[in-house]
Amino acid sequence: MRVLYFLIAWAISSTVALGQGALVKHEPVNKDLIFYAMVALVLFFAIIRRAFPKYMQDLFRLFFRTTLKQRHLSEQLSQTPLPSFLLNIFFFLLAGFYLSFWIEQAALNPYQNFWQLFAYLLLALSSAYLIKYSTLRLTGWLFRAREAADSYLFTVFTINKMTGIFLLPLVVVMAFSAAPVFTGALTLSWVVLIALLLYRLLLSFRVVRKQVQLSGFHFLLYVAGFEIVPLLVIYKLIVLNFG
Repeated sequence: MRVLYFLIAWAISSTVALGQGALVKHEPVNKDLIFYAMVALVLFFAIIRRAFPKYMQDLFRLFFRTTLKQRHLSEQLSQTPLPSFLLNIFFFLLAGFYLSFWIEQAALNPYQNFWQLFAYLLLALSSAYLIKYSTLRLTGWLFRAREAADSYLFTVFTINKMTGIFLLPLVVVMAFSAAPVFTGALTLSWVVLIALLLYRLLLSFRVVRKQVQLSGFHFLLYVAGFEIVPLLVIYKLIVLNFG
């Protein structure tokens, strides 16, 4: 009988100990601010889409090249600076969230604060494009190729706007998904980004070649100096600071 009591007591104590070990406090990740930020981002795009339907229609027609009046559409889009400016802001915000989610998921955030990381990345992206914009403007003025520089900048920012639109659903998925779904969305975003980058280079070469006597070799030199090298520098900085 004593042995039976001992076995019962041992079973009860083991069960209690096991239950205490299993009761690990769950620390949920607070994503309320991220949720509101994603809602605000989607609402921001919806307002632009609703307020400027003609601009958005012309933008999609120009991107997919479904009309022969491309020069006319380009001039129309250039004459409406407000929706263009708003979509540029939308692109920078989306790119900042995209990089922040990527770094946060990889556990490489050195600031231990998502919004601080987002602010620094947004500032870095804005500064990089401001430097690129100023450099191309200055180059076009020095070499008397303002029209070519303007056409190239217009192409770059047009593709950026479409990049933001295409990546919006993927960024929303990345904001709230677990590792497997996040990896799938990230991989799909890479495919989209590479395709859009190649498309942008092709369009840029075709546009600039019509206005400047530019060979393919010199265009490749430009791509290496102004497109590939800055990306490698940014990647190196991310590895050094976040890796």
